[in-house]
Amino acid sequence: MRNRFLFSSLISLFGIGAPAGTSAYIQTRAAVESPRMFAAAQSNPIIQQINADAATGSSQAVVVDEVPLAHTTQLLPLDKKGELIGKGNILKQVNQVLNNITLALKAADANLNGLVKLNIYLKQADLMPQVQAQLGKQLKGRAKPAVSYVVGDLAHTDLLIAMDAIATTTAANQRVQYFRSAALQNNSPAAHVAVLPAGEVVYVAGQADKGALPEATRGTLKQLEATLMHLGLKKDQVIQLKSFIRPMTDVKVVEKEIASFFAGFTVPPVVYVEWLSQDPVVEIELISAAPVTAASGAPQLEFITPPFMTASPVYSKVTRINHGKKVYVSGLYGKTPASAPAQVTEIFTNLGAILEKAGSSFQHLAKATYYVSDNETSTQLNALRPKYYNPLRPPAASKAMVRGVGATNLGITIDMIGVVAK
Repeated sequence: MRNRFLFSSLISLFGIGAPAGTSAYIQTRAAVESPRMFAAAQSNPIIQQINADAATGSSQAVVVDEVPLAHTTQLLPLDKKGELIGKGNILKQVNQVLNNITLALKAADANLNGLVKLNIYLKQADLMPQVQAQLGKQLKGRAKPAVSYVVGDLAHTDLLIAMDAIATTTAANQRVQYFRSAALQNNSPAAHVAVLPAGEVVYVAGQADKGALPEATRGTLKQLEATLMHLGLKKDQVIQLKSFIRPMTDVKVVEKEIASFFAGFTVPPVVYVEWLSQDPVVEIELISAAPVTAASGAPQLEFITPPFMTASPVYSKVTRINHGKKVYVSGLYGKTPASAPAQVTEIFTNLGAILEKAGSSFQHLAKATYYVSDNETSTQLNALRPKYYNPLRPPAASKAMVRGVGATNLGITIDMIGVVAK
């Protein structure tokens, strides 16, 4: 009962919710497959794994065809009653989160065989090797997704891990679909999963407003709304929000503002990441589906600066993918802990080789996420990015100062989304 009391309130913070009757497109489905996730997988011909590693359950990159993709909310190691599973035990918590991802994906006609990307949030950096080993065991015979790690506080001290996932799905539709699983806790209006239709997608770089957390969140959401309006997009096309906030103990404040912003619509999946910024205290990025309006012969990528924003040579405010296979790159690391310039250079050298193997390039990056854990590395990232990017087409990006980047003694990790060059 004590765990249930402590953790039931966390459910609503991460979009594990029940129907609110606010959208015609949200659906609830009971899980009809066993929560046991370890049956042998069938090969997935629409996924190409680059440098797959069975030991860590991950690939350096994953190339996926132009198919619908299910994006989950951030999921925690909680059971249907809201009770924590595996207090103090990282292996049990990993298993429970993967079980919850399975249940969420099932609601959207997806499963672990189609995993494309896992974003993993750890309380401590020294947990990363155990998580990698457990993923290797649990994903044996299944797809090996691109995986990224970041370290920081979660919503409660007893949580060791949280994840969100992207997977292929057969839930084809020309419109965004939102789903909930009846097998997961349901006391929030947010969706467990949103399905991005095959075709065009927009990545909006992190935006931020100043002020105390409630006011800053409202202001940031208004900025994002203005960007969506400029792009001709609506709230019911948003696939996922990612909110970088400080402190994590105030997640509920941001969750409340997001719910208010989407009043009359379904709240899409939401991911929360602790960052160490003092000002602003919140930054939010989003992914949105886009109407199929691009004419034949349109560029694969469009790099957009709304008229009320100032262009940057190292990141785009908005990137739009019009067509092409997507490339998801795992979080990358350097090899030289003592040197920030060396770490950044090593990462981008490795990234270039991976992109080439995937049939992509720096010119075909759409979205970047940079996690840095010290000021020197952040400064070197800013200094070295222009060496690799065409200033007319840098990826949309968010950069977050965090407590840790997964691997110990290193100051930066990056993960990327791009397209196969045509």
